[in-house]
Amino acid sequence: MKGIGGALAMFTKKETDRKNLEAEEKHNDTKYSKAQFAESRQLSRMEKDILAAVLLEQKTYTLQEAQEHIQQFMNGEAQ
Repeated sequence: MKGIGGALAMFTKKETDRKNLEAEEKHNDTKYSKAQFAESRQLSRMEKDILAAVLLEQKTYTLQEAQEHIQQFMNGEAQ
């Protein structure tokens, strides 16, 4: 009986991992406004200040795009 439970646990874990990966991929595509980044609890005060300076009001950005803007600013590449 242990063997069946172990196999079931492995199947459940793989299924859960796949669902988490799908949810993460969907989350990565989500776009946010400049105001939403300003309210984020996941960003530091400095990151919020940088985004406030470099993002456009009328445009939305993914978290990845926002992080790229922060990196560009920190590297002196911001325009």
